[in-house]
Amino acid sequence: MVSASFLFFSCEKASTSDLAELTMDLESKKSANKKNLSIGQEFEGGIIFYLDETGKHGLIAAKVDLGPAPWGCYGTSIPEARSWDDGEANTKAIIEQCDEVGTAARFCADYVVRENGEKGKKYNDWFMPAYYQLNTIMSKLKSSSGMCNKTYWVSTEATGSFQAYPVDPTHSAWQRAISCAVPNPDSYGIFHMPSRKSNLAYVRPIRAF
Repeated sequence: MVSASFLFFSCEKASTSDLAELTMDLESKKSANKKNLSIGQEFEGGIIFYLDETGKHGLIAAKVDLGPAPWGCYGTSIPEARSWDDGEANTKAIIEQCDEVGTAARFCADYVVRENGEKGKKYNDWFMPAYYQLNTIMSKLKSSSGMCNKTYWVSTEATGSFQAYPVDPTHSAWQRAISCAVPNPDSYGIFHMPSRKSNLAYVRPIRAF
């Protein structure tokens, strides 16, 4: 990994898209079976970025970003959303304990991908990646992920301290800023910071299979 400085990217306003419209169509590229799956392969609504030891199960990243959106529920702590590697559990906790609409977690939970149009198979079990899961997307897919030079929410609520200052989990969640080098975007840096939950950032949905 090559260290690189980065700029903070700010967004002026949240997306006004109706979450019901967050549906994309794609031609099915699903394998006939799960014997020949590989990292970077298009599969079941997105791109595989992790496979377990069996090679038959893993994680898929969506092809697109959603947002920008707030993490949500500024002023409320959600201790069950502090996993560093289980975004599914974090997302469930956020939605159950935060009624705010238009949040990053709800964008992910409401995301839908269909194969071959309206009559094709529907994938609607997306969630917001945890801290380390977002790292894995970039480390495995690199610049092909389309995540260069953007700032993302992860589902992990911020705790502890940052640069010697205490972090208030009622106010903050973790963000990951990705900076890609020029002319080689596969040389990248991922930087983290606690950010005010009401701030706006992108989110990349993921799902398990």
